[in-house]
Amino acid sequence: MCIPCQRSLQYMSRPADLSVYRGKKGSFLTGNPDEDAVRRSFILPPEPDPDEFYTKINSMASEAYRFFALASAASIGLFDHLTVPVTSATVAQHYPGSDQIPELLEVLCSCGFVEKTGDRYVNTPGATAFLGRDSPYSQEEYVKKLMIRTHELWLRLPDIIRTGPVSYDKKEFFLTMVLPSMAANALTGRLQTVVREIMELPGLPEAPRMLDLGGGHGLYAIALARLNPDMRCMVFDLPEVIDAARDTIAHYGAEHQVSTKGGDFFRDDFGRGYDIILSSSTPCGKRPEMLPRICAALNPGGYFVNVQGGDGKREKDCIRDLEGRMWRFSDEPEWRRRGGVPRPFVTGRYVEALTLAGMEVIRTVKIPDPFRTDDGVTMLIGQKPNSPAGRSGYPVNMSVHEFLHPPWERKFSVSVDSR
Repeated sequence: MCIPCQRSLQYMSRPADLSVYRGKKGSFLTGNPDEDAVRRSFILPPEPDPDEFYTKINSMASEAYRFFALASAASIGLFDHLTVPVTSATVAQHYPGSDQIPELLEVLCSCGFVEKTGDRYVNTPGATAFLGRDSPYSQEEYVKKLMIRTHELWLRLPDIIRTGPVSYDKKEFFLTMVLPSMAANALTGRLQTVVREIMELPGLPEAPRMLDLGGGHGLYAIALARLNPDMRCMVFDLPEVIDAARDTIAHYGAEHQVSTKGGDFFRDDFGRGYDIILSSSTPCGKRPEMLPRICAALNPGGYFVNVQGGDGKREKDCIRDLEGRMWRFSDEPEWRRRGGVPRPFVTGRYVEALTLAGMEVIRTVKIPDPFRTDDGVTMLIGQKPNSPAGRSGYPVNMSVHEFLHPPWERKFSVSVDSR
């Protein structure tokens, strides 16, 4: 055991004040400000607490490393080998030449996606459901999107600051970074709620026709078609993104029930004679001027099901705002603002426009969306009456007060069904 001598104790207790050295032989201060600043840095520690600095930085870095480890594990299908308890050696057999599997498994345990009992590792239920490739609820595409954003945007932020935002081809952007991830996100609760509500709508014909307006990935149309063999559906969206719907339709084997058509719903004709028109998270979903065209495309008694966010209280997100500044579409002459606080959906103005277009509000339903819990997603179901006679000018199930004060303003306290 080393016991400090008295001289060492005196040295350890010396004050970090350069004035005590003035006048001594070999004084540290020279009178030159620049030189003295350097010398002070060798004698005086920084005033801010370095422990606090390292704690923050290392914590931020560790969380990033954990995410990279999880994303890497998902990309190599590691979670598919952990559906039953196995040893690290058993898992490593699937990756010959790898020396990192034991440590990677420990990192995944620290993330809370893998559990360890003795020397055996197994997925948590969440890992199997959301990170297994064979799971119908797999979020592999969402994790992949986060990694793409990390590599193409965040790791390039210094260059972006110097030279400007990253430019994306619009078709490639939607096909790789948006629609696959949106489809995966929808399967975590939002899609199922919407589909159940539509299947319970009364008065639909035995062989209904459905339009998924701005349907993107097409998953809503596919789900309804698979659950109703007599239903015929069409997905309508921009030509540059309709290929995503075709791929999804082929994946689920729904080609005989679900068709596609490319076009711009703001300008192009999307047909008529539909019993159901669905609009989910589309630019046209909050545009009152689209409502007369939608009503005209419905059969008498047909339903317009509109699912949009914006009725929540999304807080300002500086990370989201900064990322929105880091990219633009290649066909845009200059950057334009994206993201931010979304525009409210179920407003008095929108309900009035829907009524004037010839539809009646049947009900509004608060939709759970685990992917974005602060977005306040609402489903508004409108119906085109079989006959316009006797209409009051207000939705049939809403009082004048409810008409002027929509559900999102009343925090879904009265008319919004939270099923």
